[in-house]
Amino acid sequence: MDENLKLSPYIRVAWNDYQNTPWVVGPRVIFDYEILYLAEGELKLTVEGNVYHVKAGQVILLRPKQEHLIQSENCSRIHQPHIHFDLQEDESSPHAYVSFSTLAEIPPSEYGLFREDRLKEICPNCPSVITPKDPKEVERLILEIITEYENRKIYSDIIVRGKFLQLLGNLLREAVWGGSKDHSEYEGAMQQAREIIIHNLDRPITLEEIAQRVNISKYYLCRQFKKVYGISPIQYHLNARIDRAKWLLIHTDKSLTTIASEVGFDDIYSFSRAFKNRENISPSKYRKT
Repeated sequence: MDENLKLSPYIRVAWNDYQNTPWVVGPRVIFDYEILYLAEGELKLTVEGNVYHVKAGQVILLRPKQEHLIQSENCSRIHQPHIHFDLQEDESSPHAYVSFSTLAEIPPSEYGLFREDRLKEICPNCPSVITPKDPKEVERLILEIITEYENRKIYSDIIVRGKFLQLLGNLLREAVWGGSKDHSEYEGAMQQAREIIIHNLDRPITLEEIAQRVNISKYYLCRQFKKVYGISPIQYHLNARIDRAKWLLIHTDKSLTTIASEVGFDDIYSFSRAFKNRENISPSKYRKT
């Protein structure tokens, strides 16, 4: 996951749509991304040759230049609130439109409207269909976004972006966790592991020690912790120590040697090296900024 990727979403369309069946969209490619929440009905989704049977409560996530076909099946009505968006707004964002054409039908002069697919940097194996644990929460969020987008009240753009980022974050988290039984069983253990980490910022800590204290294998701990927090337990511990050091540098007049000791480094040299590796600046220069 690219933690340095800055999201500045541009919401192109937000629409609470109902369709009587039979209903078909595509085959087509789109310039941007689309989140479609299926509130009612059943859909057959074909994405680049892969077929999915989508039920009410599931979410479809479509990406730029990804050929797809959506068809209703086994139902009389489709209720599908959906949002077209860019992950990063740029000068061409207002000019892209919702495409209903195949790639072959789009003139080469419009290829520049295709958004760069940066989603793979955030969620490398993100699926086309996501099954949230709490579909009603997803439905609530997406309908609130649509209402705010349509009403266009003062500061609506800020509210829409905030709620959209919350929606996207929740969906990507669900995509990574996948509703797995293992995650549900060990989520408490991962929280316990985190508590051990943040209460031991004054010293180095090993993976073996954390695993022993939460009573699971170190290999399973590392795998599950990375699913929940995005990084390994040891990297989380180092990041937390550096964050604590940053607070001490700004809010106290303690010496660098004292701060290094308080966040678990044997000497100022190893502290400065670790700090600069993460922050791209030395502790002394950080204090002056």
